[in-house]
Amino acid sequence: MKTMLILVVVFAACAAEPPIPPAASACYSPDLAPCPTAASCPSTADCLAHVGCASHGLCRPDGWQCGPGCAADCETALVCRWHGACKRGPSVCVASSELACQKSDFCRWQGLCHLGQRDGLPACVAASDADCTVADQCLQDGACSFVQDRCVAATGKDCEKSKICTVYGKCKADSGVCK
Repeated sequence: MKTMLILVVVFAACAAEPPIPPAASACYSPDLAPCPTAASCPSTADCLAHVGCASHGLCRPDGWQCGPGCAADCETALVCRWHGACKRGPSVCVASSELACQKSDFCRWQGLCHLGQRDGLPACVAASDADCTVADQCLQDGACSFVQDRCVAATGKDCEKSKICTVYGKCKADSGVCK
């Protein structure tokens, strides 16, 4: 019963927000034409019932796929807690603020603690070796070095101080991971 109440509240919160035009993709025609047939478009009920609603905020019909219909879809989804993606963007939830990134599970796990860009959208990213060395992934998997916008195992030294080396003997860095 609680779940149904939450869904009703979230749906009601979406009614007042204007749509964000989606980016052109395989799911949309270049001119954002409507679905060719009603059968090819998901319904609100389809989207709300799909696992992507709870996990990624994809709770409303958005062309030929489900997408976030309002901020509440993103704020209540697991992707907000995991990745700091608490803001509605075009067709997906995106990172909303530096604070959301710092509070996210992936800040603690992978050092993705700062608001940046990935694939042209706002995302939580690592910004320095310091972000990486305090992340759980450094201790577990040796991903202690900052490369571009993420943490990787760049050297044997990264691997040697990790559990993956001491427990499983994977002590050499190769292509960003300990092997």
